Amino acid sequence: MNEPTNGGDTGETVQKILLEEFTGHQCPNCPNGAATAEQLHQTYDKKFIVIAYHAGFFARTNTDFPMDYRTTVGTELNSHFNIEGYPAGVINRTEYNSNLVMSNTAWPSATAEILDDEPRLQLSINHTFTSGNLSVTIKAKALSDIDPLKICVLITEDGLISPQVTPSGTVEDYVHNHVFRMSLNGTWGTQAFTEGATFGQEESIKVQGTVNADWNTSKLNIICFAYNTESGEIIQAEEKSL
Repeated sequence: MNEPTNGGDTGETVQKILLEEFTGHQCPNCPNGAATAEQLHQTYDKKFIVIAYHAGFFARTNTDFPMDYRTTVGTELNSHFNIEGYPAGVINRTEYNSNLVMSNTAWPSATAEILDDEPRLQLSINHTFTSGNLSVTIKAKALSDIDPLKICVLITEDGLISPQVTPSGTVEDYVHNHVFRMSLNGTWGTQAFTEGATFGQEESIKVQGTVNADWNTSKLNIICFAYNTESGEIIQAEEKSL
């Protein structure tokens, strides 16, 4: 059997799950959320993708927590989803037990409920990266009849070391992974399949941006996801190392 598709690879398309995690370095319970995300990533490997938005009250900075991981996009999504407690997460922007926003204890069950869904879309990522300039082309192929979509293209970074409050105190050399760094096409993405699509129909979008010179390019990931413009539901996601 072919391996699941990832990034620009070819093979059998499987449904991917995207966890959008809302967190902060002054949140004592947020390491538990990160641990849940890591457990799910270990369980489902490339089928489970994580974006960690540092936003809200616990993401604020001071002399003890000087690293600022906040972003305009993360702050806007934090407000859009009305995040009130941390850690919080959204799984494919799909409701589970009538809740769109969930604590980390619900993430495994919410993931399991949709993981075996038949994929409706295939996404592939191709990119060029030269002298800090990143160009990304996303190819979308409909695997069934689908409604109009928007596609978002984001950058995350792993392995960021800075203080984090934990239930047992502050860990000075805590490793932050999946940290959202930037979007290449805004908070809400680029329109695709404006009139919807039928099986086999393909469309590509191209976006570009400049990568911050302070970021560790060996730890950067390109993540894309496509969501239904009416329901907001994410129908497919993909990830590829820079």
